[in-house]
Amino acid sequence: MREWVCLLRAINLGARNKVGMPQLRKALDAAGFENVRTYVQSGNVVLESEHRAAGKVAAAVRSVVKEEFGLDTPVLVRTPRDIREIVAWCPFPEEAAARPTAVQVVHFDTKPAAARVAATLAEDWSPDRLEVRAWEACILYSATMHASRLQHAALLKRLGVGGTARNWRTMLAIADLLSD
Repeated sequence: MREWVCLLRAINLGARNKVGMPQLRKALDAAGFENVRTYVQSGNVVLESEHRAAGKVAAAVRSVVKEEFGLDTPVLVRTPRDIREIVAWCPFPEEAAARPTAVQVVHFDTKPAAARVAATLAEDWSPDRLEVRAWEACILYSATMHASRLQHAALLKRLGVGGTARNWRTMLAIADLLSD
């Protein structure tokens, strides 16, 4: 069995797309996944699967969520190594330690075009800050995400990719869920 991290997009947003994590764990377990763990209510799942490819894991988890909860939501899948590399990469380490909810990691479903990345990074996002690498971006909000021009949905649109975001506290918690 191989360990995977599944990031479900757009669940439990206010009163929309409700999925209880105990029910999700049970449904994934019944579908053949093993050692299923979740963190908070925003669709962070660590599990083991016989699938050898991230795309197959994403499709299987998406299918379970659709069948069991009636929601067709994208699932981004990362390896434990990917998560550890993101944590090691953090371009804003002091801020992440002091204000972990002010640092957001935006996970892309595809690698954005280099020209779009360059154009986005060339813009002045002050007082917020942005760094991008192959499959994710890291945003440091000076105040709150809601007050920023650099909200993750706008960033995804600008880069021409889909994705989902998690704050730094959640990234660390996901990393803690991983097997050694």
